[in-house]
Amino acid sequence: MVVNRVITAPRLALLVLDIASVETTFACNLWIPLGWRWWWDIMSVALSFAGLIDDLGLCGNAEDAWRLGRKWLSDNGVIWCHYAHVAGYRPPHERRLIRFSSLPETWLNHYDTEDFSSVDPAVQHCLHEAAPLVREHSVRKTVSGKATRFLDDMYGAGFRGSVMLPLHLPGAALGSFSLITAMQGDEFLSWHRDRGQWVTLAAHAVDAQLIKLVSPFAHRPKLSPRERECLRWLAAGLRYDRIAERLGISLVTVELHVANAKRKLDAKTREQALAIAVALRLLDL
Repeated sequence: MVVNRVITAPRLALLVLDIASVETTFACNLWIPLGWRWWWDIMSVALSFAGLIDDLGLCGNAEDAWRLGRKWLSDNGVIWCHYAHVAGYRPPHERRLIRFSSLPETWLNHYDTEDFSSVDPAVQHCLHEAAPLVREHSVRKTVSGKATRFLDDMYGAGFRGSVMLPLHLPGAALGSFSLITAMQGDEFLSWHRDRGQWVTLAAHAVDAQLIKLVSPFAHRPKLSPRERECLRWLAAGLRYDRIAERLGISLVTVELHVANAKRKLDAKTREQALAIAVALRLLDL
């Protein structure tokens, strides 16, 4: 059987090199102080991300997709993951909760027993926001209260810096993807600066594939050539102004194309739009 893989390592390598040629001054300014090791690290993450996308497309069930995504995130500094999402795209009576977690069972039981969801800041964030919540966990010096106990218990369990991704896809009442590390302080900030975008995209790609496997889209959205081009360069890490220069169009036009793509894909953020477009094989990178 011949499999049509949209994103391959060689293609992404050429794409990254193409970006380097576009932003020559930027690249040279970084290579000089940071050296080739920095550039090789970026290339390695990009290539491994390409492999993840390829392999996710071959998964035939949600369990395999979760194991694959969990392994990739672990290799890139995420020690624990917790994923919960209501699968939409079907009539309400056919929807069900998709839930996977690598958190210790003892912590999950403790969380439920103590009813920590009522004081967990991440829960409230996911209810009202679409942007990721990036935070560090530390011992609180105040004396009492369930919220304080929750934060202290998290720290005691070894949880440090984390990224919480709200998942507000159509038909889903609430969803979230928690990415928890054992890093804190400058180490966590450095990790998030260098790997945060890739880890976020990977988590959204896993989410999109899980939703696709459990509750497929009722229709395949159609993106215009310009909308696909803008998403393609967003996936490569270019800012809106750089995309405008690259395509020879105005900044406002780029923003309009991305907004239209988000609307067609029913995505709240551009990261979600990218993940859905990749999962549906709408982008030829």
